[in-house]
Amino acid sequence: MQRRNSAFTLIELLVVIAIIAILAAILFPVFAQAREKARAVSCTSNEKQIGLSIIMYSQDYDEMYVDAGLEVFNFDNGLDVESDLPYKNCKGWPCTRGDGAATFAARLMPYIKSYDVWVCPSANNSGVNKGAGTGNDAWYSNTGSFELTDPAREKLISYWYNVCFHGIGEAGVDAPAERVILTETGRRRVAFDLNSGRDGYARASKWSNYYRPHTDGVNLLFADSHVKWFRDSGMGSGSDATDAGRGLRGIPHGDMCANPPKPGYLEFRFVPNYNGGLTSSADQESNHCP
Repeated sequence: MQRRNSAFTLIELLVVIAIIAILAAILFPVFAQAREKARAVSCTSNEKQIGLSIIMYSQDYDEMYVDAGLEVFNFDNGLDVESDLPYKNCKGWPCTRGDGAATFAARLMPYIKSYDVWVCPSANNSGVNKGAGTGNDAWYSNTGSFELTDPAREKLISYWYNVCFHGIGEAGVDAPAERVILTETGRRRVAFDLNSGRDGYARASKWSNYYRPHTDGVNLLFADSHVKWFRDSGMGSGSDATDAGRGLRGIPHGDMCANPPKPGYLEFRFVPNYNGGLTSSADQESNHCP
């Protein structure tokens, strides 16, 4: 009796390959979404820890919110700050200068202890985050501020502080559950960022080329320390010089120049005398209503 060997025919093999390809096409996006969800949860945890550190800081400093670090905010965003505090040969945002000046993040480090908390796992330094764009989407780009060249001296940071909280106490915030104190830049930098409300140099989460790290959105840390994901991909770019330009930025920013003023998540008060190290009259005038 002749023995017959069983085997796949070419057509059967192609059908199996096609089925595997279809399943892969269906499952890979699901896996990617699950991975991003896990990163978003990790980022939420980071912001929760930062929020708790802000609360502890305010309790230790007569219920005043942490200083934004305007003394060290300049075109390099603190890159040129060097000291031996809090560690030998410190460079960049973690450093405390000899005169006591420091960034908001450096001031919070005694309550956090881990530099890893300042890095969002979804943040990256893609082209959209390095000053790509024109007009209102173009911003000063110091490529060195994105490079971790000396890990022994420099640290990365992915979050920015809302300067509307600079120099005020807890009683100065009208609705803590509706005012964002910190959120994401989408970047991994050795420099630090501030958002000064109406200041034209405050690029994070304002301009259309900003990278939203978590499924077209960002995690927002509110003054009462709760964290919420917000889809802000619909916000467009806009100049701070006109009401129309400010209106393009979307509801979350607010418009303190409206009559009556319209507080938002990010802007709820004027920030007097802020120039963030910027010296041109145009930059300084950007804080005033037309």
